[in-house]
Amino acid sequence: MDSLDIVKILGTGIAGFGFLLMYLAYKLIASLVTLPKVNPAILKMINRYMLVCFIMTVTVGVFTFMSTSYKNDLISNQEAVIKSKDTALNILTTSQKNKLLADSVSKAADSQTIAGVHSRQSSYLDTLQKYIESQHNPTQRDRFNHYKNSLSTIADSLTMSNVDHKRREFLKEKYVTLNDSITRLSLKVVANQQPIIQN
Repeated sequence: MDSLDIVKILGTGIAGFGFLLMYLAYKLIASLVTLPKVNPAILKMINRYMLVCFIMTVTVGVFTFMSTSYKNDLISNQEAVIKSKDTALNILTTSQKNKLLADSVSKAADSQTIAGVHSRQSSYLDTLQKYIESQHNPTQRDRFNHYKNSLSTIADSLTMSNVDHKRREFLKEKYVTLNDSITRLSLKVVANQQPIIQN
C-alpha cells in the first residue's frame, strides 16, 4: 500500500476507486491468513465487502462500455456531417465557378474565346456530374445530362462562323439559362446532401 499513489489511482475515476476497494479487500484477507483463528463475523463482513466491490466493478465496466459506444456513434455521426458539409461546399464552389464561366461566354465576342471558355467549363461540369451521380437519383442525373449535352450543342453552334448576330445572341441567352438550371440543380443536390443524425 505504501508504494501505491492513491491520488493517481483515484484520478482515474470510478474504475480507480473500484481497484482501490478491491486492493483493500486483498490486504484484509492477507492480514487474516496469518491469524490462527478468525472470527466468522469478520469473514462474513469481508465477503460482503468483496461482493460490493465486485458489483461496483461490473457496473463501472458496463457504464464504460455504454459510454464508449455512445461516443463512437457520436464521432461517427460528426464525421458524416463534416464529410457532407465538405461535399456540399465543393458542389457550391464548383457550381459558382461554372456560372462565372457561363457568364463570360455570354460576354465573349469571338468564337475562339467561346470555345476556350467552354473547354474550361467542361471540367467543372464533369466534377458536378460526379457529385450528382453519387446521389443515385436517376431524375437528377438525367436532367443534368440533358443540360450538359444541350450546353455542348449550343457551344458548338456558337463557335460556327456562319451564325448571324441575332442567332448568336439568342444562343448565348440560352446558354446562360441552361447554366442557371444547372446551378439550381446543384443547389437541390446540396440540400439532399445533409445526413440524418442518429440520436
